[in-house]
Amino acid sequence: MAGDRESRDPVREGGGHRPTTRATRSSRGRSWSVLVWALVLVAVVAGAGWYFAVWRGGQEPAVEEALGPDLLAEGQPTGDRAVRVVFPEWDGSGFVTEERQIPSRDRPAEDLLNIMRSLCQGPQVSGAISALPRGTRALSAFIDPADQSVVLDFSGQLVTGHPGGTLAESATLTSILRTVALNFPGTRSCVILVDGGPVETLAGHLDMLRPFDPQRWL
Repeated sequence: MAGDRESRDPVREGGGHRPTTRATRSSRGRSWSVLVWALVLVAVVAGAGWYFAVWRGGQEPAVEEALGPDLLAEGQPTGDRAVRVVFPEWDGSGFVTEERQIPSRDRPAEDLLNIMRSLCQGPQVSGAISALPRGTRALSAFIDPADQSVVLDFSGQLVTGHPGGTLAESATLTSILRTVALNFPGTRSCVILVDGGPVETLAGHLDMLRPFDPQRWL
């Protein structure tokens, strides 16, 4: 009888539950952790796919943007583009239009930025001077074909290095805006920024907060 009592299994006879051992709890904990991390991974992959499919693919803005120190680093130019850049005559009697060639990949905003960079380099013909202060750099260019508008961004030297005076400010704006109008004749609006933000004036005279119509500066 004693042997019969010792061989009884309370789980089989009484329908009870075996006590959960430490090893079993540990195994279940590891399984739960694996399941949680698997769900997190699936969510991340699904979210990334949604981002690239919707935001990068289906909702790209219409504005064409050109940024960065080396625009041609991402790909080789498809050819050259003939452009015109405008500089004041040294005696202030008028302006000189200089023809140049720039490397082009047929991307308008990229071409516009390279044209502005060419303008910052100064004239190559005698009798002309640069209307942009020394050290001025063209940082970025934006074109919105929907409303034929342009935004140009120059480095801070455009303001901090400007000599001042109404004639000097007018010469700077004429050089920039006439260059835009000659190379992009459809442009109806041009905003000029300095270090990514608007400025009231170059040196205290002409209003820079309003958009300019480049055609009026021809």
